[in-house]
Amino acid sequence: MVFNQVRRGRISDNIVEQIKNAIFTGIYKPGDKLPSENELKKLFNISRVPLREALRCLQEIGFVTTRPGVLGGTFVVQMGTRSVSDPLFNMFQLGYITIGQIWDFRLLIEPSICRLAAQHRSDWDIKQIEDTVSIREKVVKHGKTPVISNIDFHQTVARATKNPIAVIILDALAGILMSEFKKLNFSINDHKSIIKFHRDIFECIKKKDARRAGDLMEAHLLDIKRRLNI
Repeated sequence: MVFNQVRRGRISDNIVEQIKNAIFTGIYKPGDKLPSENELKKLFNISRVPLREALRCLQEIGFVTTRPGVLGGTFVVQMGTRSVSDPLFNMFQLGYITIGQIWDFRLLIEPSICRLAAQHRSDWDIKQIEDTVSIREKVVKHGKTPVISNIDFHQTVARATKNPIAVIILDALAGILMSEFKKLNFSINDHKSIIKFHRDIFECIKKKDARRAGDLMEAHLLDIKRRLNI
């Protein structure tokens, strides 16, 4: 049997753990439909109330989604960035995480991400990174201030590492930083500095100069921290 009858502890928590374990072990994969409510009630030997509480909890933390209709039901979702970004964003909104702490964390991990990218980047990655740099360069070259509220350059560098953990972390942080950057007014000189760092970091990644790429990323993040007075 996939599931066991609940005999002790808080019933809904027990159900949540059993279903999560079934997903972690591959018994249920992304896109799979869970048994119906009536079937789950029989399998767990429980009533409808704790079952629905457990399914609601699983949906809130991003493990399942419920679809209405004849072909509907409860389905396992594809785990992705939202399972990390949503709780992180909520903690930020509630004041448990500050922008300064996020920046300190970026200083801790992004130089290493940069070094890893220089070691593992492909020709396709090089093109993607250069495109993000070139777009901003063209705007500033015409004396305009780019309307930028993301960290797409940093996310593209993370993808070049070929490490999904780096990608998930940077994508999760991007959600918070996107909302914060919209509140800030970067000057044309700020953008020129950002673009210069991005171009230099890109050239180092292209040349596979991992040490220099990491050093430049650290200097870049420290420069932005100073400009934003974080």
